[in-house]
Amino acid sequence: MALIATALASAGLAQTEQLDVCRGKDKPTLDTRIGACTVIIQSGWGSAKERAEIFHIRGTQYFYRADYDRAINDYNQAIKLDPGNSELFDNRCWTRATINELQGALADCKESLRLRPNVAAALDTLGFVYLKLGQFDQAIATYDAALKIDPKSAYSLYGRGMAKLKIGDKTGGNADVAAAKAIKDVAAEMAGYGVK
Repeated sequence: MALIATALASAGLAQTEQLDVCRGKDKPTLDTRIGACTVIIQSGWGSAKERAEIFHIRGTQYFYRADYDRAINDYNQAIKLDPGNSELFDNRCWTRATINELQGALADCKESLRLRPNVAAALDTLGFVYLKLGQFDQAIATYDAALKIDPKSAYSLYGRGMAKLKIGDKTGGNADVAAAKAIKDVAAEMAGYGVK
């Protein structure tokens, strides 16, 4: 990683070019994005909110690489810089839930929704946490709330379907899983996050 950051810095890319790479312009690889974001972070560039954005982007790239500890560390840094940003708490919630840090995840989801109530993505993440906690009725109710806002969310439909199956509602669960699959087949991805 340090080699990529050093290579990008020594290539003499201008600050704006580094920002473009970090932000994903022209679809760079995960490692290239992480390297560009690292160069920006090390430079001390920008306001607190701008630096929070860069930590957030890099944290998300770490998440996609399944480097969850680094993702959480970057989300922590971003939250210190921009504590009113609900999306940061939502992303840290999902990451914590993925590695079964469920109480921390629950607190993060609740803070995300306190900052911005009734956001479908945050409700979906909270449903995911309840599902992993085995609180299936809470998961279903939370997914219901998310689906009222975004009825075409494959993730919310799939999560609600899995929760229904866990409580023995095979008809409702299978219908939700099929509806999710018709939008986007997320079963393998969700299995990777521990939802089976």
